[in-house]
Amino acid sequence: MPMYVHVPAEATPHLIRQAYEAGGPYQWAREAWKNSEESGASIIHFGIEEQAAERQGVLRRTIMDNGDGMRPDDLKVFLTTFGGGGKPIGVDGNFGQGFKSSVLPWNPYGVVVISYTAEAPEGAMLWIYRDGDGNYALKEWSAEDENGDFVSVTPVVQPFLDDDHGCDWSNIRPPWMRTGTIMVLLGSAPDSDTWMGDQDPSRKETVDDLIRYLNSRLIDVPKRDGVPIETTVVDLYAKKAGDRRSTRDKTVSLPDGKAMVWRPRRVHGLRHFIPDVAVRGSVAVDEHGTQVDWFYVPEPEAPVGGTSDYIAQRPVAVVDYQGEAYHADRGKSRYRLFGVTDEIMGRTWLIVRPPVYSDSQPTRWGVITQASRHMLFGKGGSELPWEEWGDRFFDNFPEELSKAQESARAQGTTQTDPSMAKNLARILDRLNPRFKASRLVSSAMGKVPGNPGGSFAGTPGARGPRTAGSSGQPGGAGGTSGPRHVLVPAPAGSTQGSPARVRGGYPAFEWKSFDPDECKYLAQYVHNATCVINDIEHRGVVYLNSSHPVFVQEFSHWANEIWPKADGGKVQELVQRVYGEEAVAHVVHAQRLNGTLVGKTEGGDPILMGEEDVRQLLEPAALSAALLGLVNVEQRILTQGGGQFGRRAGS
Repeated sequence: MPMYVHVPAEATPHLIRQAYEAGGPYQWAREAWKNSEESGASIIHFGIEEQAAERQGVLRRTIMDNGDGMRPDDLKVFLTTFGGGGKPIGVDGNFGQGFKSSVLPWNPYGVVVISYTAEAPEGAMLWIYRDGDGNYALKEWSAEDENGDFVSVTPVVQPFLDDDHGCDWSNIRPPWMRTGTIMVLLGSAPDSDTWMGDQDPSRKETVDDLIRYLNSRLIDVPKRDGVPIETTVVDLYAKKAGDRRSTRDKTVSLPDGKAMVWRPRRVHGLRHFIPDVAVRGSVAVDEHGTQVDWFYVPEPEAPVGGTSDYIAQRPVAVVDYQGEAYHADRGKSRYRLFGVTDEIMGRTWLIVRPPVYSDSQPTRWGVITQASRHMLFGKGGSELPWEEWGDRFFDNFPEELSKAQESARAQGTTQTDPSMAKNLARILDRLNPRFKASRLVSSAMGKVPGNPGGSFAGTPGARGPRTAGSSGQPGGAGGTSGPRHVLVPAPAGSTQGSPARVRGGYPAFEWKSFDPDECKYLAQYVHNATCVINDIEHRGVVYLNSSHPVFVQEFSHWANEIWPKADGGKVQELVQRVYGEEAVAHVVHAQRLNGTLVGKTEGGDPILMGEEDVRQLLEPAALSAALLGLVNVEQRILTQGGGQFGRRAGS
């Protein structure tokens, strides 16, 4: 018989601790909820054990469900096997470690699990704890015969009266449970309060955040027989005289005489908080079947419906993995990848639905979660293709979102200078003869693999008016045999290409005051933003921070010291235009490096600048640094301003 790999008992605590740290706050609640949901439960209740509260003033969190329950032998396997819990284990299913690793580290005194099944209607109870050596073990009780004589010790008993811990374990079972499972979290000592959650200093969990976590983690609460699973979390607050709400909730008196109200709060899931008035749709964003569901809530409706039980009360961009939200992000950078501008991101929800990688289809691309259930990655360990998803969404940008952005921009204070198109064209003409990058373009005879980057060789980055929601392909054809795609080099690319010297396009620029989270930068480039100039839509916008001290000092210098008699507003317009053109020039040069041959390996293979290399050159910090100390900009301002405003003061 072969020797199989196993985990030594002394290694298990370290593995559990590692998984606990990787899981993050409230992971225990997700794991407990998922176990209950998979057991067929129609009710999942995060309660507080009342007996110990009344007798000892100890407030212990309980988790109950009316699922199928676990037989005594299955219960032992569930609690004592790291990597097994009685359910199938696979990359797209259960890992068999979630609940144990997320709950045991902060409950060293123990977790009591009681389960009721058709085979054990009186219930089977186990107690797992951490012993003096740091290992996890089941508490054992003496088993006696009908005469009271000792027979053996057993870790499985029927629930019993436990005066030491202030409760009769058999009385915890609620009336609505015929079969099901109860978990009682005991914390670090007999008198530990666990109703708030993990109180490790790095987590300091609260009931409010627990409810918000579940509401934002679950995309939808699944249905059982056509009805959503009834998921509730009990909260506590001190009873106040005349509180009308307290008459509808249960009140428990603690030993010190204080009356506490048990208030159940319902979990609905993320989608519940998207208002019904939202305009909605779906866009396919790759060849694997990934869809992005979008929701836009128009004025004057609130962007988030329901109650404050949804985290942050703001829309969010998430990835839907088997009904759960991963990679939740409310930041501007995530929305900008999809072409959703700052003006409407506070009213726009994005739910990305990629295919799930499965053992049954090993050659098909999909996403998979880490064992900690904390983040996702693509088949083969790759990062999620946010850039590709965003670009494809932008190329098929929904008409409703486009109209909303146009309306929001029309109401804003930043207006695009109509002369910008001529200025940018002049820059492009000046740069193109001087610099033509070696780009990778599609070719039937090409030998370098890559993926289409969304633009065509030989065309600028400006496009004529496009119908929102259409394919949104930029520019016209290049060459004599139809359009040739500019490719992003990739070892597993879908298209063959060959190097060619081609011209690139240019974005627009706009000045605005940056928000506090971005105000330290002079500029930032958003490649999936748009700007319409003279009916031409430019893909990509360089935003410049009009409130940054560097630019404020520049405006003051030229208006007050160089041309003090001129219109200060006109002087500032000149300074902004020249700096904007310079910022565009930096972006144009950087973009043309994408696909550029910069050398060869010892084996003769080409070394190419890739999309990530260019992205780093266009990060806000890099672009801001590029705009500092520009002598040529100063000279251009002086030359152009001389013709417009006359001689400088003191000359």
